[in-house]
Amino acid sequence: MFKYKNSPGFSLLEMMIAITLMSIISGLLLSIIAVNFKLISDVSDRKKLVTRGMLAINLFQREFGMLQHTDDILVATSSQLKFTDAYGNTWDYTISGNFLNREEVGGGAGALSLATPIQNAGTAFSYYAEDNSIAGSIAQIRLVKLMLVMDDGSDGIALMSIVYPENMKIYNYPLD
Repeated sequence: MFKYKNSPGFSLLEMMIAITLMSIISGLLLSIIAVNFKLISDVSDRKKLVTRGMLAINLFQREFGMLQHTDDILVATSSQLKFTDAYGNTWDYTISGNFLNREEVGGGAGALSLATPIQNAGTAFSYYAEDNSIAGSIAQIRLVKLMLVMDDGSDGIALMSIVYPENMKIYNYPLD
């Protein structure tokens, strides 16, 4: 017969149980960390999308704000706005496919994609008269709304800009 000595160490069974428990806990922690990294990546991608959209909107606001007369609006459709600003520069904004493009007509540089990817179905220009009703003609346009829907792979991120051209001295004052 064998006689076991009392030793302060662990038995093989105790070691196996400890290793199994540590493996389960490590697996759970790794899955939690992986989910958090995915979430951080998604939030970062969404933030980049919003930043690109806001930069496009800010540029549009600045350039269209330099409009002096409605006669300077050359084309006004839901997918294109072409106008000449106070400095004589002609700008052509177009919504085409997954892109919001901007081109300085006669500049020679070609169209520059300002925002991509966009959802073409939700992205559009809208035109309003002085009383905030829909403008019936180019001569009635007093403000332009650009709805820009950035495509994030699901519902999209909607960004909106309403521009009153500063040089036309038309502002939407609240009613008394």
